[in-house]
Parts: sequence; C-alpha cells; structure tokens
Amino acid sequence: MSVVLIYNLSDAKNAKLKMLCRKLNIEARTVEKAEYGHKLGYLLGISEDSLSQNGEDFDGEMLYISGLVGGMLNLFIDQLRRNKIIIPLKAVQTPTNSGFTSYELYRELSAEREAIAKGMNAHKG
Repeated sequence: MSVVLIYNLSDAKNAKLKMLCRKLNIEARTVEKAEYGHKLGYLLGISEDSLSQNGEDFDGEMLYISGLVGGMLNLFIDQLRRNKIIIPLKAVQTPTNSGFTSYELYRELSAEREAIAKGMNAHKG
C-alpha cells in the first residue's frame, strides 16, 4: 500500500494534496503534533514499536512517502509540481529512516537542505 504522511500543510494545500492522492490511489494521512515522537514505521502501521520520544516541535511542511516506487513515485512528484503543491521537505521511506521519529526526519531533511543551499555535502564520510 502506498501512503503519504503529511505535516503542517495549510488547509487549502492539505485538501489539494489529498485530492491528488485520491486520484492516484495513494492513502494520505495528516500526522498530528502529538504523534511526532512515534517512529515513522509505527505511523505507517509497519512496526508495532509504539514508544514515543520527545523532540523539538516543528512547523515546517514535510511529506514522508511510503510504498511508491519507480514510475509511480515519478508520477507523484511530477503531479505535485504540475498542481503547484510546493512542499520543500520530502523523503521516501528507507529501512533506515523508517526507524526515525518525525522530529528526527525533520531535523535530517532540514540539515540536508541547508547543506545543499550552502553547496556543502549533507553527509559526513
């Protein structure tokens, strides 16, 4: 199943994104601030680890994309662009990041975006 976790979108942008997801047969779920401490795998229903960690709240817009591969992922990203749904922070599920909390994913994506903007390597090594 394909799922998109949605963070901090305005009501209008949220409605537009959810309509796009319905057209593409993708489940769209808005994540509430109270859920930010849960691991992403738990929010997707692929992990039973319901432990919650504290972190610093964030207000930035973010998408976490699960189950879209190849052509479907490209189609989804293209449709975001065509429909002018601009969300600067996006991540595709990986074995590593599904163990992150929303807080951790936001920090990681923000750091990568900042490093890229400065022309630096986002990862050490």
